[in-house]
Amino acid sequence: MRTEIKKLVDATNRIDHAYLVKGRSMAVKPNIVVLLYALSDDGELSQSKLHNNWLLPLSTINTIVRECRDAGYITLEPIPGKRRECYLRLTPKGRKFADFILAEIHAAEERAMRETTEKFSAEFVDALEFYADAFHRALKRNGNGDE
Repeated sequence: MRTEIKKLVDATNRIDHAYLVKGRSMAVKPNIVVLLYALSDDGELSQSKLHNNWLLPLSTINTIVRECRDAGYITLEPIPGKRRECYLRLTPKGRKFADFILAEIHAAEERAMRETTEKFSAEFVDALEFYADAFHRALKRNGNGDE
């Protein structure tokens, strides 16, 4: 079982590394790629959702939000009832930039998904989600979970 777990962790790290390398090859900071990716999928995000769902430190979020706002890529809109929290949204300029940066990434993701599902079926995604949930449950039972 340890062999399979090691292979899974290694594969996950290689996937993360591929995103990092692609962003760098386009002279875009990796965390800005994460922000653009998250906003291109969700349309709007709060800083706390970006922190929780994408695992970016709050100090990093503050830095990339400031850079992207200053470049005209995103707007910040205060969330009613939240004193210091804002929604982040892409501007039209930001959408164009995100589409440009993410086009090759999305194409590679789709190509890889097609190849993988042809060989293993789409159930592999469900299995990976199940594993992630089971792992979190196991950590919580041991008192080490973060939620």
